[in-house]
Amino acid sequence: MKGKKPNIIIILADDLGYSDVGCFGGDIDTPNLDRLATHGVRLTEFHNTARCSPSRASLLTGLHPHQAGMAHLQGRYGPYTKKLSENSVTLAEVVKSNGYRTYMSGKWHVGIIPPHERGFEKATMYKPPGYFSKEGHTINGIPMEDDRLTSPFFSTDHMTDQAIGYLESHTTHTPDDPFFLYMAYTAPHFPLQAKEEDILKYKGRFDQGWDMLREAKFERMKQMGIVDPSWKCSMKETSAVEAWQDEPHQAWRIQAMEVYAAMVECMDQNIGRIIAKLEELGELDNTFIMFLSDNGGNGEFPTIKDTSILPGGPSYPTENGHYGYGWANLSNTPFRMFKHYIHEGGIASPCIIHWPDGLKEKGSIRRSPAQLTDVMATIVDITGSSYPDTFNGHTIQQMEGVSMMPILENDTPVKDYMFWEHEGNCGIRHHQWKLVRFYDEPWELYDMAMDGTETEDLANRHPELVEQLQEAYQAWTARAQVLSKPEYMQHDLREVKFEQVVDIEKLKRTMQAMK
Repeated sequence: MKGKKPNIIIILADDLGYSDVGCFGGDIDTPNLDRLATHGVRLTEFHNTARCSPSRASLLTGLHPHQAGMAHLQGRYGPYTKKLSENSVTLAEVVKSNGYRTYMSGKWHVGIIPPHERGFEKATMYKPPGYFSKEGHTINGIPMEDDRLTSPFFSTDHMTDQAIGYLESHTTHTPDDPFFLYMAYTAPHFPLQAKEEDILKYKGRFDQGWDMLREAKFERMKQMGIVDPSWKCSMKETSAVEAWQDEPHQAWRIQAMEVYAAMVECMDQNIGRIIAKLEELGELDNTFIMFLSDNGGNGEFPTIKDTSILPGGPSYPTENGHYGYGWANLSNTPFRMFKHYIHEGGIASPCIIHWPDGLKEKGSIRRSPAQLTDVMATIVDITGSSYPDTFNGHTIQQMEGVSMMPILENDTPVKDYMFWEHEGNCGIRHHQWKLVRFYDEPWELYDMAMDGTETEDLANRHPELVEQLQEAYQAWTARAQVLSKPEYMQHDLREVKFEQVVDIEKLKRTMQAMK
């Protein structure tokens, strides 16, 4: 329909590393995402907030997660982990006021208030990825043993079925209205579980181990233009990532990565189904599609306590279902650290935007920095929607971001500052300068134009700049409702510190201090 407002689809992956997908240099086959990149735009410096719930809150509201009421993992650590703030509006609420029909399928994870009470007309929520035991579980109130659900049940496929059903129903009943679909996949979040036929495809692909594969990937990324060829590949966090030759359980680790890769490819296959449906409905060119990840690759809980456990069948029954630090380091090539952290390995997201009717250049790469808060402003911009001052009787905080359209069109920078805080890990970016630190550790300073992989700390050379940026960070924390002390996690501080630590000696010091 000529002159119709653009449809919006936001596709969010869970725990996907910066360079896992093919069009960002990855070793995993993602032809459908690669197609979107070939005919769209890749943003190489787009940033999330390093963790699941905070990233989703920021994406949906255009606020920093602390302002949105979800600065930590949903329900885990005290204040602002219960629900989205009533002083915020979601993307669904904003575009719904502008005549959009609003749909969601996938992982919510931003509190006890469900999506249909935050602007989504139709929504299907899911638990963690993969095959579920059918005993005692329901999807939208339907018992898992019900014939209406496929057997065996695989959530990546099923949530796509739901989303496609919404698009088909939309076309039947409200074809003249634009739509917004929030497609929040749970893949490739642990537990690592995939279809046997997808796993078999990756047999042998990761046998060289993470060291050689990381070097090869970095060279590939430089050739593709994803990273500056003058940058160095970041050092490994040595106490967390052993040299591959010293890894005592190589076969076990290889199988973990094969299953992880199969999960990513299955997600890509399902994204292909959505693309095909849009083509069938004649809506692909007029649909703004954005693909991104909620945080960097996940190094949580990599310990193997029972080495007799081996992968088998369609699932990967490890103790915790994780792939560990070594593969997370590969996923985040060429950056440092992982999920939880404000170093680039925790916050750098692959970002692809496909919108043939709205973006003239195809296959272009944009390097200007942006972050999750900018998504709301971009959607308001391209849809002609109004961001409200009040909503449902509540005063609404002003959105924190700015439209990314100048970046998408001409790679024109739109941000003077970007800020992050999670679990006391924190940082600020001002043009090419980034000040970042681990919880309770000294500030580090990096020139991101010359050293985007954070290999050379310049803090001692530029003390005045460190002080200036630290003052700007403190002013932001006061404005953005960031607790000055991580009060929200004090009652579970022991667990948090263990969960995020990667240096054994630092762990010992931390545990000693907590006695």
